[in-house]
Amino acid sequence: MSPSIPFSLDFTVRLRDGRNIGVAAVGKDHGFPIIHCHGSGSSRLEVKLLADQAFKEEILLIGLDRPGIGHSDPNPRYQLLDWPDDVVEIADQLGIEQFAVEGVSAGGPYALACAYKIPQRLTACGLISTVPPPDLVRRAGTGAMRVMWWLGAHAPYLLLLYARLVQHMTGSDAASIEKYLIRYIARLGTADQQLLGNAAIRKALAQAMAESFRQGAQGNLASVMIEIQPWGFQIGQMTFEKLFLWHGEQDRIMPVAPARLLAHMAPHCTAIFYSDEGHFSLLANHTHEIWKALRSER
Repeated sequence: MSPSIPFSLDFTVRLRDGRNIGVAAVGKDHGFPIIHCHGSGSSRLEVKLLADQAFKEEILLIGLDRPGIGHSDPNPRYQLLDWPDDVVEIADQLGIEQFAVEGVSAGGPYALACAYKIPQRLTACGLISTVPPPDLVRRAGTGAMRVMWWLGAHAPYLLLLYARLVQHMTGSDAASIEKYLIRYIARLGTADQQLLGNAAIRKALAQAMAESFRQGAQGNLASVMIEIQPWGFQIGQMTFEKLFLWHGEQDRIMPVAPARLLAHMAPHCTAIFYSDEGHFSLLANHTHEIWKALRSER
């Protein structure tokens, strides 16, 4: 393998309990390790959109499929705070002692769970366009979001029906999802429209999303329920000192108001809000500064 080009690996790790976890690694071999928690309806393949940048920044970017998604075996009893245990076991098998963790969108709760439960293993935790805790969404989210999160707490079966309807509309193969993204672009802000107007980026995102349906829709549905029901810890209980949050004020998918509450309530949180960024564009346009913060020494 040439040392002058980014590498890309796709494999599974078998855990002690017998489950398999899908793993994708891109960027620089022996680079600084960052574990990437993917967004809702996406997969480990999300990291492939950042492969070239990871190589330039000397980052080893590692994406993990959540249970029931991609190549990861389902686990019906899975809770959010089970995730850090899987992360530690995978890091141990890969020979990685210290690493950063980043969560994009619905990956944010999983990154926060790591900061809460395994702070001794992290150099930093980054939340990018993150989904905040359920109580904050119900306080500061849009009207539609408040209804959805209320249903998640009180009538989850209705929310599951709605989620299945949405997934039926988007489709589960890459071509159908890309067509849906083309239609969906009009709902987004300017920065996101420009990013998803790039055919290569849109195609790669559609492939990452399609991979989440490899085992059907149940893995995505289970992940949604984990995100909108109580997480098992309170933001005010966070003691981890290297916590960062980045959010775009033009985010039409996860509005900025709940993220501001999260930043205010989380001890030691360094937050940056961008007036001209959206949900997808933020990471794409600010990768360097995000990774610079995440790789800083404790």
